Amino acid sequence: MNMILILSFIVSVFNLGNNQVDIKNDDYSAKIRFYNSTGVLIKELIVNDLYGYKVAQEGKFLYILNKDGINIYDGDGKRQRVISDNGTIAVSPHDAYLVCASDNIVRVYKHFKYSFQVILNSPAIKQIIFSSENQYLGAMTRNEFTLVTLPAQQIIWTKEFSEPLIYCKMVDNLVIVVSENRGALSGKVFIISLAGETQKEQSFCYLRNDEQIQNIDITHNGIKAGTHLREWILGESESEFRNTITTATYPLFLSESIPWPLPPTSSFHCLGNNWFEYQNYGGSAYFHPGIDVITPGDSGVAVYAVKNGFVKAWLSTGDMYYWRFGIGDSSLSFTDSCNGYLYAHIDSARYHKDIGDTVNVDDLIGYLVPWMVEGFNHLHFAKIRDRGSTWTTADWAFIYNPLLSVQPNNDTPPPTFLNAVTNQKFAFARNATSTYLSSTSLNGDVDIIAKIYDKLGVSTGDTIWDRLCPLKIEYEIIGQTVSQPRKLSFIFDKVVPSGSSLVGVVYKSDNTCRTRGDYDYRDYYFVVTNTDGDSILETTDAAISWQTSNFPNGNYWVKVYAYDAKNNVSVCSMQVTVNNNPGIEEEGIVKKVKFADRMIFNALGQKLKNENPTELKQGVYFYCQNNSMHKILVIKPNVYFISPTN
Repeated sequence: MNMILILSFIVSVFNLGNNQVDIKNDDYSAKIRFYNSTGVLIKELIVNDLYGYKVAQEGKFLYILNKDGINIYDGDGKRQRVISDNGTIAVSPHDAYLVCASDNIVRVYKHFKYSFQVILNSPAIKQIIFSSENQYLGAMTRNEFTLVTLPAQQIIWTKEFSEPLIYCKMVDNLVIVVSENRGALSGKVFIISLAGETQKEQSFCYLRNDEQIQNIDITHNGIKAGTHLREWILGESESEFRNTITTATYPLFLSESIPWPLPPTSSFHCLGNNWFEYQNYGGSAYFHPGIDVITPGDSGVAVYAVKNGFVKAWLSTGDMYYWRFGIGDSSLSFTDSCNGYLYAHIDSARYHKDIGDTVNVDDLIGYLVPWMVEGFNHLHFAKIRDRGSTWTTADWAFIYNPLLSVQPNNDTPPPTFLNAVTNQKFAFARNATSTYLSSTSLNGDVDIIAKIYDKLGVSTGDTIWDRLCPLKIEYEIIGQTVSQPRKLSFIFDKVVPSGSSLVGVVYKSDNTCRTRGDYDYRDYYFVVTNTDGDSILETTDAAISWQTSNFPNGNYWVKVYAYDAKNNVSVCSMQVTVNNNPGIEEEGIVKKVKFADRMIFNALGQKLKNENPTELKQGVYFYCQNNSMHKILVIKPNVYFISPTN
């Protein structure tokens, strides 16, 4: 078990005009310090319930999001305004516009005053961007990109894409959008004009499982793409290269196969902790950044290299128990970043390799140190990435789950579901709260919580230590008329975030569903609805939930799927009842009701020019008839519900 001291705070430093600000945030609170142009501290603030913060390009204000709303501070630390809004926030260059987005609604503030809002076709907004001159706003959801003109306050166009979007950017008079097919490790870059015309469409492929587009630039040589691994020009050479990889060799090329690092290296081993697992030993909770290959009953076991490489790190993060190797793919003469493997808890008093040594696969590199907890002798093992000739501090990135690479993997038992609460497979709580709901009367925005663990086919000999985090979780909601298709909740295969800020997005931990991960307890409660459906873990995912108001009252089946690294799967289902009050009565399809003589208004009280409800988008509207106001809830085209307002 990795007992590395992981700092649970993050420090950010940036300029506000001539002044400087640093933020040290720990869990959901932050210490903010403001300095003048000479570096003298002029103010210090403590902000509780911190949800996030933003600073504009060339901006003069700091935007802090917490339970009170959006708090706006100047460079001297004076709070200029509080805007009572919440959601995903974005700020345009020079602080001209502030945007707050939630569900499918984008609210725009100009110079801190509400200006207008736009309603998108789909919820779960992933990214908001602005043009450099503050003329345009772009909103990216899972499969759509919408361009808005800020001066005219209206949508110019919306484009739908067949594959999930992961990146967007505005350059000059062009919009850049990137989609990807993660299963095929391929994608496309779209260059679109401000009029909505696609100027160029360019395919690309990833070389490794742990790659993802982080930047796109338009250069004289073509479209330049960048990931954390490399930069390259997209073009024909890449297509030709991709076509040389046959169907049979493609998976092997993309995902390297490595032996186990402990003897026998050709045999399946048991794990004491898994990648992304919840851990808390009395401080702050964190994700476990590795797999712990355990040697029950044996101490001082030999450790072998899984790949050819060069020892770039030999250091300790604590006392005698925490010595570790970082063995990189590139020699010490290579000073840029490269991948490698981490081997931790090596006995420094016995034979071991040293910095600068060349190693080959299956070379003896050292021995495990006898662990402080009896029976838990183990190797903490991870795929990492770092920069420099040597790696002098343990600040590398944990980039890929090695359980997906080690061979053989003879695991056969699928993950296990336990009751989340007494006599219930799942628990249901009001979104982002500890207010739990009855499964027979769900209403409002609901979090679905599942208790799951995985167990390998080889036991540690301890029933608690055998409980591991699964690899992937999905869920779906099945109803008679309205359903939520199967949706990815989490997949724990790639980069492990440091600190604790994202732990609460994945794991529920309160007095009802108390996630625990230490030597004595392993209870994992997953908030499966905290997702926008992509594989990227973000703080904004915590705001996403099952919005039962979009589902007619009645019975539904909630199904959750859990997978392990061998793709063994378990499915658990539970019937629940949606009961949103006050109740609403279904009038069926719109064609059965005459609206010709009725005025229809949106939620802001604005009269709509188009009074034909068959063309209304999803949302809430109102109409007046016989001096009585009625509400229309549009669920999907031609299906809606009507009730009198109170």
